[in-house]
Amino acid sequence: MPQNQEMRDLVARMKLIPNRSIIEGKRIIFCDDSVVRGTQLRDNTKILYEYGARDVHMRIACPCLIHPCEFLNFSTSRSALDLAGRKAIYQIEGTEDTDLTDYAIDGSDRHSAMIAKIIDELTLTSLRYQKLDDLIAAIGMPKEKLCTHCWDGSSYF
Repeated sequence: MPQNQEMRDLVARMKLIPNRSIIEGKRIIFCDDSVVRGTQLRDNTKILYEYGARDVHMRIACPCLIHPCEFLNFSTSRSALDLAGRKAIYQIEGTEDTDLTDYAIDGSDRHSAMIAKIIDELTLTSLRYQKLDDLIAAIGMPKEKLCTHCWDGSSYF
């Protein structure tokens, strides 16, 4: 995605051209690779509801991003609070200075609270992220050979 917000908005609009006859009264499920800031998804969700969607569900192919990527451009930002996961954590904790360990553990109370905040922020019916352990298993390499920093704060190389 472009770094400029105006260009990101344009690309987002071009990705979704709604058709009321297909959407109206339906339960919609979106599948995507990641939720970085959530801006695109929030706008798309709003459009789907405006076109009559009954429910909007989201399934994400990677775990929730809670740390900006140190190596790639896809999740770098001016502030960690630009990330949807970190923004939700800040709303829960009221501070940026908090231990993020439990938020990275799928199924923990803090992780569930973070997901609930993201659902509210993006006006989704439901949201599920890939579990980090399942992603690692799907890759087929030991965790020690992978960088999982964006998801759990760990870097191995």
